[in-house]
Amino acid sequence: SSCIPSYNKAKPTPSPNMINKPMPRVKFSLEYELRVFRSSDVICSNPGTDAEDDDSDDSSIEPQAPPMTIQHYRLGDTLRSTKDMEQFTAFGDTIQSIYALQLSEFAWVKRKSGDWTFCQLIGRAENDGGEEVMTFSVSEMGHRKSLRPSRWINMVRKCSPHVRSEYFRSVMISL
Repeated sequence: SSCIPSYNKAKPTPSPNMINKPMPRVKFSLEYELRVFRSSDVICSNPGTDAEDDDSDDSSIEPQAPPMTIQHYRLGDTLRSTKDMEQFTAFGDTIQSIYALQLSEFAWVKRKSGDWTFCQLIGRAENDGGEEVMTFSVSEMGHRKSLRPSRWINMVRKCSPHVRSEYFRSVMISL
């Protein structure tokens, strides 16, 4: 079956639940507007299915969020918004995301003050006890912080996909 938006097709007769029900709209900015479609705005060519008889409740439709604006940080910068770090509700997902960090990737490390600092993973090596230790560059002056696995869950978070290093922004502008 194929479903296509009913842009140029005749609108189905509205059901009693749809009469006087405004089309949900969410305005994010002057440049960006998102229209949320109801299931009645889509016509499905599936035999035995009447798109016109769809009396479903549209209250469960939620507007989609606008794309996140790229956020640039420098090594040592403090976290400006929790949206800039990945946060998981499941403990296992958090551990997996931290363990999956690769050399040169950017992350957040919690400092003694309790602030989260933008940093870069620069090393993974085993210590004398056989534990894999992650070493992060936490400033442009070369300061480092090394963490054992027992501290990763409380002190390391992966950056959200929309976070970039200010260094790369400078390089791209100069090109």
